[in-house]
Amino acid sequence: MKRHIRRSLRIILFAAGLLSISLTGAFASVPDGPEGPHGHGDEIRNMKIAFFTDALQLTPEQSEKFWPVYNAYWNARREVGKKRREVYKIIREGRAGEQQFKDLLGIMDAERKVTSDYIARFRQILPAAKAAKVFVADEDFKNFLIRKAASGGPRK
Repeated sequence: MKRHIRRSLRIILFAAGLLSISLTGAFASVPDGPEGPHGHGDEIRNMKIAFFTDALQLTPEQSEKFWPVYNAYWNARREVGKKRREVYKIIREGRAGEQQFKDLLGIMDAERKVTSDYIARFRQILPAAKAAKVFVADEDFKNFLIRKAASGGPRK
């Protein structure tokens, strides 16, 4: 029984990881990005806009300034994620060496720099309390989508 539970948990975590990876690309251009991997890009994009607008209590003026910066943030995250996946592929293939440790540390530094740079940019356009909530809203929206996918996904 424990083995079955562990296996189910691994499958769920794997699916959540895949969803997280696919969401990185799907949200790279909110609100005017490409269609998502399963044809739900516009619906998900609209849900994200509504979710963030509500969570951050964005005024129309703040929203106008926020989305271009947020889109740039996701583009930067996507680029770092692409590099991380390349290193992970090398490691999975058993070709890892000292260079991959250096590469992973560099990627972690790059992720931290992206976050740090965009915290500063969000704080220029939003009050501090709202700027901090951007990262919480990202996590909350990802969890919302995971729950929605588990219950049948977006409806058309």
